[in-house]
Amino acid sequence: MHSTPPTRENDELAKLKLGSSLFARQLKWGLLIALLSGLLIMLYQGVSDYRSLLTIYNQTNQRVINSALLVANSAVLNRDVELANAVVGSALVQRSVASARLIDANGDVLVEQRRNLDELPQSIWVDRLFGGISTQEVALHVPGGNLADQRVIGELQITFSPHVYIAALYRRMEISFFGVLVFALVITCGLVGVTYLIVTKPILELSAYMVTVNPVDVDKHLPMPPPYRHDDEIQLLGSSMIGLFGLIRNKVQKLGRATDALQAANQTLEMRVEQRTHELNEVVEKLELLAATDPLTGLANRRALMGRLKNAIAVWKRRGTRVGVIILDLDHFKTLNDTYGHQAGDTVLKSLASVCHKVLRETDLPGRMGGEEFAVLVNDEDEKGMMVVAERLRKAIEADTISANGQTIHYSASLGVACLPAVGDMALSDGEGMEALLRQAREVEAIIDMLYSVADRALYSAKENGRNQCVFGALPASFSKAGE
Repeated sequence: MHSTPPTRENDELAKLKLGSSLFARQLKWGLLIALLSGLLIMLYQGVSDYRSLLTIYNQTNQRVINSALLVANSAVLNRDVELANAVVGSALVQRSVASARLIDANGDVLVEQRRNLDELPQSIWVDRLFGGISTQEVALHVPGGNLADQRVIGELQITFSPHVYIAALYRRMEISFFGVLVFALVITCGLVGVTYLIVTKPILELSAYMVTVNPVDVDKHLPMPPPYRHDDEIQLLGSSMIGLFGLIRNKVQKLGRATDALQAANQTLEMRVEQRTHELNEVVEKLELLAATDPLTGLANRRALMGRLKNAIAVWKRRGTRVGVIILDLDHFKTLNDTYGHQAGDTVLKSLASVCHKVLRETDLPGRMGGEEFAVLVNDEDEKGMMVVAERLRKAIEADTISANGQTIHYSASLGVACLPAVGDMALSDGEGMEALLRQAREVEAIIDMLYSVADRALYSAKENGRNQCVFGALPASFSKAGE
């Protein structure tokens, strides 16, 4: 059983380039997930860095105040400008210090140094994250003794700016962003590559196997699925696929065998039906022949002859063609049977049938009406032609001889003739036309009875006038020759 794979479907599947869309989706969603994860990590890292830098910023500010406090007391108490400049300069070493100054008890500025804030990086996050630029004012006291009893000798004012820490936070976030992005790309590509090798590639090979293999083509060997070295679900899928293809092929083979058997059965059945039909037709033909044939003579029987006569009369009514009947009766047939036996009589009847076949034309139909009475249907002959045919038949019968029981038998027959004339050969005596006559003779059986009755009367006339002769019977008074 041959089967052609659906090439159109295979071409459409080949155009899909199996795997390209799956790999692209894996890469796209992998990068998207990695990017979102990187953003979350960067956000977490940014918050951690912010908290760390805020703590460092506060601790540094406090340390600057604590380190400058003792020296600032001495510088203000002794009004040592050089020492005061050293204290303020050491405070400005910290980049978070925007300005520092020492004020005496009278409110006069002893020393002041200031950093140009315009040179520092600006950001909207200065006030939101680190509280903006803030100034710390610390009172200076005379060293020693109880702090509550000490006299205030001045004030240390330090202004802190978190711009540097904002810049550091930005740098850390940039480094974190690029680091996380690179990490995400590497992890994504690695995971997608591993997924492709472990899952996508075997599935693509199985898909290509499914597209190229035609399980219904039983004339080709069913190939095995692509080899897979791991004992997992993909190998199970390949095994299930070859099992399914084998099951499909088995079903197709069974279906093919059933189809072949059905076709063979149909052919055998058709042959048997054809043979039986032929035999039935032969039987029907034989039955029809037996039903229409006299079994002794082989001539048409009364039923067949009357059927042909009925058809001829119907044609005569439509077209006006001539139709004639010859009724033949053997002379002294009863005496012949009594003298020579019935077997000799049957031989005479068979010989008469042979004479009819020899003398009559193929268009004439002889038939046995019963006993020793015969009839002949003659078409397209006028009165003279009918008498010629009848006389030729009578002479052939008279000349015929048979041998029975060592004796030669001669026999004769009397014939009565009648015919229906053609349209041009007849007219009504009362002046009416042929059409009026045909309207009166509506029943074909009536015409048959009339014609047969005329021929039968002519036969009896021949018998009464000495036998072994032909007598033409005249039609009823409504028929006459044209011109009489």
